[in-house]
Amino acid sequence: MRTMGDYNITANVTNLTNTIPTRASILLLRDEVSVGKTNDIVFNKVYIPSFIYTIIMLVLGSLGNTVVFYIYFTRWRKTTSRVFILALAAFDLINSFITTPTELYFMLNWFQTTNGVLCKFSRFLTFMMNNCSSFTLLGIAVDRYMNICRPLRTQMSTKQAKIIVFAGTLVAVLFAWPALVVYGIQTIPIPVAPKTYVVGHLCLIADSFVDTDYPLHFVIVLLTGNLLIDVTLIIFYTTIAIQVIKRGSSFLCAAPGTDRKFSQTNSQSLTEDVILDDQTSRKSPSILKKFANRYGGSQEKSDNEEEMKGLNSSKQRSIKKTNSGGAADKRAKFNRQRSMSIQSEEVRRARMIKITLMLFLVTLLFMLSFIPYCVIVIIRYVQSDYYTSLSETGKAVYQFILRSYLLSMSLNPVIYSFMSEKFREECRNSFRKILRVVKARN
Repeated sequence: MRTMGDYNITANVTNLTNTIPTRASILLLRDEVSVGKTNDIVFNKVYIPSFIYTIIMLVLGSLGNTVVFYIYFTRWRKTTSRVFILALAAFDLINSFITTPTELYFMLNWFQTTNGVLCKFSRFLTFMMNNCSSFTLLGIAVDRYMNICRPLRTQMSTKQAKIIVFAGTLVAVLFAWPALVVYGIQTIPIPVAPKTYVVGHLCLIADSFVDTDYPLHFVIVLLTGNLLIDVTLIIFYTTIAIQVIKRGSSFLCAAPGTDRKFSQTNSQSLTEDVILDDQTSRKSPSILKKFANRYGGSQEKSDNEEEMKGLNSSKQRSIKKTNSGGAADKRAKFNRQRSMSIQSEEVRRARMIKITLMLFLVTLLFMLSFIPYCVIVIIRYVQSDYYTSLSETGKAVYQFILRSYLLSMSLNPVIYSFMSEKFREECRNSFRKILRVVKARN
């Protein structure tokens, strides 16, 4: 669960309102021209870096997550990782196509926001999508933990992964819905000259909730949930790292018991084949002897017995040689099969660890991208006049840091690209197909 937006400024706005002299001694300018000029001045001095940064994140997030969603939806086999990555891409796409453009609109019209419904919906959706990402990353951590640390137990299925995503979405809505209530249009006076103020309208805490404790309680709940999820993620991935380090290179082999079961099954099959050959070789002299006894006389029997003894001896040597060669071939075949099985298991394990590392980096980016914002929130509540004490450059940095969470939305596709050769290959193939289509049409 994540908090975001500009609720931190509310205390500053309230303090500013309280410092206004009595109405008889001030001039309130409500005309759109004065408000527009003030809005442009503040935008040029404070919001341009944040605006440019948000545009870059919007472009990267829209293009990158569109590619991720297409590749994993059309080209990837159905696994739990695929379900979770598709969910993350979908949440990031909603942020990219809806909440980020509205954030750009609010920055451009910082003191001229009059659409309360748009304000409520955008703040709610932003909270909700980032909460959804948090719960999805928690599901990924559980799945990776089961794969790495509990390989012999029943693993998470794709159906269970979908249930986790769906349940996480419901919980995200449960924690985000207060934003529909507490956020809205806030009316504030902006000093532009001695005893002269411009009346501005911002998308912040609604006027009816500015002097209540509900916004504070809302932020505390979200920050507490955020902390609990982050601690849980750290515990899971620390346990995974310890397990991988503890096993070392042996971790790349099959899970404990897998090779043994494979060996026992194939050894039993091989033993049965060898026993069958030995039984055949033991039966062969007996058959030849019965043939000689039946059709030979006393002298002929004696001669035939000598002959048969030589024949039997020759046959036995031949059969033993054949049996010995057959057993050796089967042992060699079994060893090759076992070696191939171990190699394929090593490849599968190595791939699993690489996927785990990739998803860990996605989780780490998500956590780190919110740390600057959380630090500012804490400082802002400890020191209520923090924002007002900043210079114009400091305020620009403050607004920039408030949107640090956009990094996670935009850089996830970069992590997928660097960590997955298959993903890069599919991207190249898709790009080539697009070029062929474009050339064909031209």
